[in-house]
Amino acid sequence: MDFTQRLKWIEQVLNAEQAENLHSPAENRFLGMQDHTELQVQLPLKHISMFRPEHYEPGYAYPLVIWLHTDGGSEHDLHQIMPQISLRNYLGLSFRAPAIDPAAPENGYRWPDSHLFAAQFMESIQKTVLELRKVLNIHEDRIYLAGTGSGCSIATKLLLKAPHFFAGAALLNGSFSDQDFQKASGASLKGNRVLLDRRSSNPADSQHSAQWLSRMWETTGADIQTVNSLKPEATQDIELFRILDRWIMEGISTAWLV
Repeated sequence: MDFTQRLKWIEQVLNAEQAENLHSPAENRFLGMQDHTELQVQLPLKHISMFRPEHYEPGYAYPLVIWLHTDGGSEHDLHQIMPQISLRNYLGLSFRAPAIDPAAPENGYRWPDSHLFAAQFMESIQKTVLELRKVLNIHEDRIYLAGTGSGCSIATKLLLKAPHFFAGAALLNGSFSDQDFQKASGASLKGNRVLLDRRSSNPADSQHSAQWLSRMWETTGADIQTVNSLKPEATQDIELFRILDRWIMEGISTAWLV
């Protein structure tokens, strides 16, 4: 079974529609479970992708990267993204956005610009992680949101709603909306980390400029680190993923020192 097939197989195993098959002997060995394990994973959402690192060690608590795709993408993007971040350091999880344009379904899936949706989605994420922890060793203090494009908008809403659940968010070449910070009044992200790509702006829209975005994040009290790439061509995606890897590992190193 090659690498791509293995990732697709993990996704199928962890899909809610396949939950009844999770405790077969072959699947249990692959997930690091014992053959006699009777636990079943009951995922609350259907369209989920899971990335399991190479040489997975059940005794090690892995950071979890929750990837939020941009408009037009899907949960399957995770299989291309995670190997570019790291093949060994993290577990990965991704969800399919629920909205689609009936007039142009070929344009893919989109995230609703809604705090009500974000609150409901947050509940599903928490339930999903709780279920996955039955079979995967997830470090509860190292759950990171990460995304690009409109995925950064929903990541912002999620982090503001549940700062104690997430360690932080990496927002790479993102797009944002007026709605994102509407619920930020009084929110405190002290102790949360945010990696902000300075390309995360529309130069033609002063309201959503890099300066506006930086000010909004600063009001939350989060620990902000910016990627100094004001020109789109200055930083390729592969370099951003390397920066993301280093950024997460720096947070782990800091935690060890403390």
